[in-house]
Amino acid sequence: MELYVLTQTGRKAISKLRQRGEELDAKLLDYLGMAEGATVEQFAEAMNLDQKVAYDKLRTFSARRWAWRKTTKLARF
Repeated sequence: MELYVLTQTGRKAISKLRQRGEELDAKLLDYLGMAEGATVEQFAEAMNLDQKVAYDKLRTFSARRWAWRKTTKLARF
């Protein structure tokens, strides 16, 4: 299972994004911080996004080092 977790750089980016008027990205990062990690499915459901859009956002956040992908050996039931 893959979880996406907010990094310290991502926490700092939230306020900068809000200052630039990028409220959606700030809100998405804020959710990751509150949830302390989420799968693509959880992220999409909580933020009312299509799973493909959610996956693309999380990959972008990961590329910018605002979030990192944590892989666990746990499997869903």
